[in-house]
Amino acid sequence: MSSSDTRSSTRGFSRDLVAGLTVALVGTPQCLAYSMMSGMPPAYGLVTAAVPGALAAIAGKSRQVVTGPTNTTGLLVLGAMAPWLGSNGFVSTEHLGMLALLTLMAGTLRLVFALVGGSSVVRFLPESVLVGFTAGAGILIVAMQLDEALGLSPTGASGLVAQLGAVGGALSNVAWPALAVTVITAVVLLLGRRLVPSLPAPLIAVVAITLVTWLLGLDGHSGLPLVRDRAAMPAGWPPMALPSFDLTTMRAFLFPALGITLLGTLELVVSARAGGERPDMRREIFAQGVANCGGALCGAIPASASLTRSMLLRLGQPSSRLAALLAALIAVPLLLVPHAVELIPQAVLAGVLFTTALGMIDVARIKRMWLAARQTRVLLIVTVLSALFLPLEWAIISGTGLALLFHLAEEMSPVVTAEPITGEGELVINVSGNLHFAAVETLEQKFDELVPEQARRVVLDVSHAHQQRIACVETLERLDAKLQLRGQMLRIRGADRNFHALLERTNSKLIEI
Repeated sequence: MSSSDTRSSTRGFSRDLVAGLTVALVGTPQCLAYSMMSGMPPAYGLVTAAVPGALAAIAGKSRQVVTGPTNTTGLLVLGAMAPWLGSNGFVSTEHLGMLALLTLMAGTLRLVFALVGGSSVVRFLPESVLVGFTAGAGILIVAMQLDEALGLSPTGASGLVAQLGAVGGALSNVAWPALAVTVITAVVLLLGRRLVPSLPAPLIAVVAITLVTWLLGLDGHSGLPLVRDRAAMPAGWPPMALPSFDLTTMRAFLFPALGITLLGTLELVVSARAGGERPDMRREIFAQGVANCGGALCGAIPASASLTRSMLLRLGQPSSRLAALLAALIAVPLLLVPHAVELIPQAVLAGVLFTTALGMIDVARIKRMWLAARQTRVLLIVTVLSALFLPLEWAIISGTGLALLFHLAEEMSPVVTAEPITGEGELVINVSGNLHFAAVETLEQKFDELVPEQARRVVLDVSHAHQQRIACVETLERLDAKLQLRGQMLRIRGADRNFHALLERTNSKLIEI
């Protein structure tokens, strides 16, 4: 190897190391917060950043994707694991097998998605569904963190209405130190993002506020609950269990796991392509499946591509997948110093989540979509309301399903217009769109409406029509017969090569001009 190659390799490794270290340090507060939002103690966020993050980096090929806990996936996990939450708001140790089962199912479904080319499903997900889901999830995150932000005992509520009711009934018990810390954290992050975006504001805020509260001796007894007041951080790897294979639970987890898979696929596509990459999506989805299946055996919660941490990685200009691997491995030593993590105020993590959630509500895009077509508004409203009042996975499923219905409705509705009738009694009818079996009924109805009795010759221009099938031929023959009974004639104009060949193969009597 030449000296220039050595220098290039060294520079590449240096960039990977700096990028990975930045993602690990800045992303640690997010990992802790997202784990708690999933209904799990903070340590499991580090486990998820470490194991699935490392496996995805090894199995995938994209240089710009960081895998680990995410806010939207965390909400799906919380909804699925709600029946097993303890009094401290976390899943109890004896039910860790349920979490492992959910993670394994999410990983298995992604492997299936990779094998059948599931990344194509993203093509059927309009931007209005994505924006609506993200906005609804942002509102939910704010609502679900209100108890921590106000210094209240965990409500254990799993829905928006229940959470707001529980928090509203406990407002007389607000701990002002916790509220102050939440506000200070949010203000620091918002100002840091605007004034000095290059600084790791979340990391600085968490470290500085934790240090101040430790020096002042503040904790849950003084109105500022710490991580240790909710759950002790074990020295080393947290408790874990193998998946609990139970048919009833597997049926209950099917839709949540499908929602996690759909959302994870979407997050992966956005994360991978945001920096201009066009990776092999089947390979990347497969890597996500491997990451979750492996994570299920190590105590991880379901993991997805993180939009925010992937963006941080891109800013570091990594030269290889080593950067994402280093970001994952750096999370492991943090598990060996649990006492430092235990001192973090819960309100700080709530402040981090608040600012993240506010960034998810893209007001400008919502306004723009609201001024667009009626279908766009309907998709936006349905997705937001589904995210707020139904299990979160149904927001994705209902939004995607409704978008597909709208798409099918458009496919079934060709555009049929008539030109002014000429003095010789010729009427030209233009058809654009698909003319398959589901659309010809619309053509027939429009035809009856547009052809007056005074028209002697009807010219059907199909130069902008597509997908003509036997149903189209038979419909046109039926219309031709009806016109002949009225002393009129039908002529076909603009038939392409395929339609012309179809007319010949079927021995059609339709006349082309």
